[in-house]
Amino acid sequence: MITKEAVRQACKSQRAALSIADCASWTSKLCQEILQLEQYEHAQSIMAYLAMPKEANLDDVIEHALHAGKRVYVPVCIDKTTMIAVRLHNLDDVVHGVLNIRVPKEPYEIIDPKDIDLILVPGSGFDRNGGRMGMGNGYYDRFLKELSPSNYIAVAWQVQIMDKPIPMERYDQRMPAIVTEQGVIHVN
Repeated sequence: MITKEAVRQACKSQRAALSIADCASWTSKLCQEILQLEQYEHAQSIMAYLAMPKEANLDDVIEHALHAGKRVYVPVCIDKTTMIAVRLHNLDDVVHGVLNIRVPKEPYEIIDPKDIDLILVPGSGFDRNGGRMGMGNGYYDRFLKELSPSNYIAVAWQVQIMDKPIPMERYDQRMPAIVTEQGVIHVN
């Protein structure tokens, strides 16, 4: 049996092997797919994430949302188990935090997760049943556990969708759908 950690490492290695050029070319297609989502259109507040290199990049979605007058929030990990949603007013108002991840400058304007209309969830890999492989600390699983699956959708490159099921544990949150640069994968 393949361990969850072995799958996580394989997912991370696969993403690390992607070319910067491919990721750049996929970004605008991914943005268009997200902007066409009914959930995005109706959302007054969204939570996106500030992508790491080669991660499915949402900067264009964030810019669009800000220009459309939506309230935009991004995750900030404040300790080893807790993630909060912090308002982002401008992509220029960020600093590089832990692991060189971009985070908004303090002071933070925090929102309760239940008050966010749409959360765009990253991951290192996904399966077609909504299984999600995160980075290993469980931040999103804890953040999403009290929320309705209608409030979130996974975001990934198409190459991150695995044919084999991702090992899921009791606390792992399944995704209701996954949006990629090639379209939306709806989970039954």
